[in-house]
Amino acid sequence: MNDYYQFENNPEFHVWDMESYKDIDSKARFRNSWLSKYIRGEDAVIDIGCGPGYNVKILQDNGIKVLGIDLNELLVRRAQDQGLNVKKMDALEAIEEYGAEYNIYYMSDFVEHVPLHVVVKILEKISKQKNATVFLCTPNLDSIMGFKFWFHMPTHINAMHPFVIRKMLTQMSFTIVSEWSEYGNLPGVGWKYKLRKKFLELLLGTQAQLFIGGANINFIAKTKA
Repeated sequence: MNDYYQFENNPEFHVWDMESYKDIDSKARFRNSWLSKYIRGEDAVIDIGCGPGYNVKILQDNGIKVLGIDLNELLVRRAQDQGLNVKKMDALEAIEEYGAEYNIYYMSDFVEHVPLHVVVKILEKISKQKNATVFLCTPNLDSIMGFKFWFHMPTHINAMHPFVIRKMLTQMSFTIVSEWSEYGNLPGVGWKYKLRKKFLELLLGTQAQLFIGGANINFIAKTKA
């Protein structure tokens, strides 16, 4: 598979190796991730900016109703060839048409690829739905590892600091129910982690967070019932 894709007449160059569908252990990934904690059999998920549909496959294989949407025709066809429920569709159009059927909106590695005003419109539209949940994952610009991840992908255009994401979600009346960073966090658990964290805070003060957080920042937020 060529890692050079065409997206609305603009080249999108992927520096990560494309994963093989057959290498995805859907059951294990579902069981060992946030998915099993926050998604139940009665839930229905729209994966916004799903790409080739790897997360769609994981959810679909675990009996979760899921719709993947993307504007990249090549990736949509690739997902459809694997029997995945993926459509070429704009996010606002999908929320308008399918919002009554789906209660979870999954945006992993998406918001950094689209302009800020697009992210705002999508979140505003979701915020008007009752009992909706948003999962958002993007490079953690409050950590050195996050900056490293940011520059791995030349098509990143929207830098969203965790502080900005928190403010945006709360101002739109979402309730943030969980937040965490991952990949490259300060190592250790228990007293070892606390000791390292304390040492960095004493040494670097307010800049210590740059060396504590992981490469990605994750948010789970809910709308009002």
